[in-house]
Amino acid sequence: MNRDTEKIIWWYEKEGREFPWRETENPYEVLIAEAMLQKTSASQVLPIYRDFLKRYPSPNELAGADVDEISDIIYSLGLQNTRARRFKKLGKKIVDAHAGEIPSKKEQLMDLPGIGEYISNAVLTLVFEEERPMVDANVIRVVGRAYYGDGDRKTYEPEIEEKVMSLMPPKKAREFNLALIDLGALVCRPKNPSCRDCPLIDSCMYTGLDD
Repeated sequence: MNRDTEKIIWWYEKEGREFPWRETENPYEVLIAEAMLQKTSASQVLPIYRDFLKRYPSPNELAGADVDEISDIIYSLGLQNTRARRFKKLGKKIVDAHAGEIPSKKEQLMDLPGIGEYISNAVLTLVFEEERPMVDANVIRVVGRAYYGDGDRKTYEPEIEEKVMSLMPPKKAREFNLALIDLGALVCRPKNPSCRDCPLIDSCMYTGLDD
């Protein structure tokens, strides 16, 4: 295992965050969480996640839901009306096209309303145990800073995906992806990063710029 990979996994085992959507292997529950987390903090999603699933425990209930009711439940996330319509369309598509089952193929996942590259990779990694890169803004920042010296370049995303895959340990895609996400959220923040707490401090190119 790559030395940096070892450090990242070691850090995650001690400092990784815990969320209810990380405790389930139900593909619908993971899909809903990832859809809620789009451009939204985990702290915003946490209070409503379980309530949403109690009201809509499967795609069937979501497909038949009232849009205004969905909007009321997810109000605190912002853009609730747009998101509510998208959630209903998501449930309906899963029911109509996949008999109420979450598909396990990437092209089928990406054909669902509101589901793109990141969410499809997240579901495939977290539920179906595939080795996929989960590259969100946190991961772009961590890998961009550590290996490119710049954590604010979305144009680096293809290279960052390749770097993530090169560092990813066999059979630990879930832990490694979540470790990078949490490292970006807790330590390698956009402003005032806690470099002293970072497991990559000895090799990070971004830290070196401050010397």
